Amino acid sequence: MAIKSFRTSPLIMSGYPDFKTRLVISPFIGVLFRHIGEPAPLIDLLKSPGYYADLAVCMVAVWLLWEYNHAIIKKLDLTYSWLTSAVPRVVQQALLGIGVTMLFVTLLSFVYNEFIMNAHRAAVFNVTVVLVTDVPVSFLIFLNLHLVYALLRVQEEYEAKLQTPQNLSTISEAKAEAPVRNIMAQQGKALVPVPLPEVAYFYKAQELTFLRTFSGKDFLVDETLEYFENMLPPNAFFRLNRQVLAQMNAVRKFSSDGTGRLLLTLEPPFKEEVFVSRRRTPEFNAWMREVAV
Repeated sequence: MAIKSFRTSPLIMSGYPDFKTRLVISPFIGVLFRHIGEPAPLIDLLKSPGYYADLAVCMVAVWLLWEYNHAIIKKLDLTYSWLTSAVPRVVQQALLGIGVTMLFVTLLSFVYNEFIMNAHRAAVFNVTVVLVTDVPVSFLIFLNLHLVYALLRVQEEYEAKLQTPQNLSTISEAKAEAPVRNIMAQQGKALVPVPLPEVAYFYKAQELTFLRTFSGKDFLVDETLEYFENMLPPNAFFRLNRQVLAQMNAVRKFSSDGTGRLLLTLEPPFKEEVFVSRRRTPEFNAWMREVAV
């Protein structure tokens, strides 16, 4: 079937839905960075054109460095696991992330203050003071950013580890009951048996539950999605979100949308976009590896 062509990374998919966070927080960190160690009153700084140039440089530098470190972290996520390769991960992240960041801050601070803004500085200005302030402060800022990303990644990896095929098998055994062969669906005033292998997915619409067969026919059913989620074999059906419970054969392809969620294409098509949340992505990946044969 078509799903065989999808290549799954040996590690869980990497994604941090924090673009808006970076966009909002970067300017604040830039302003904070500019004011640390500044003895002059704010009212005097506001009268100086050089102050606004400093703010612009700090905010842009923080944004660029955060984007760079974010890219390094995502790349390392695909290579090193925090749970199994912590030591090489720390070394790589320290050198490529924090090390390069400190080098950039040092060069930028020296060039900007010693050459570009030298004519606008007070006579008592000493670039050594800036280097002593800028480098330690930037180190602490980006070290904390790396720690936050590391904690998020460890949580993802730990959740993925809990959702291994062995665990899925245990869940399946715990739920094992008499096998379901038919789903009783409504057709007018009558009930018709729909063979379970013909069911592509169940979905909720206007507080009602329907099933759609692989031939594209829709039937109303009395039970809820929660009922079918608990009653049907978990190795065949997966609760994609609050609206859809799908059989594996109905999933034609899926890909990351850039925020950590998975965007799925179902067959037969569903009228709305179908997503798997970022929190359930590791579980979905483990389920697909178990059943995609």
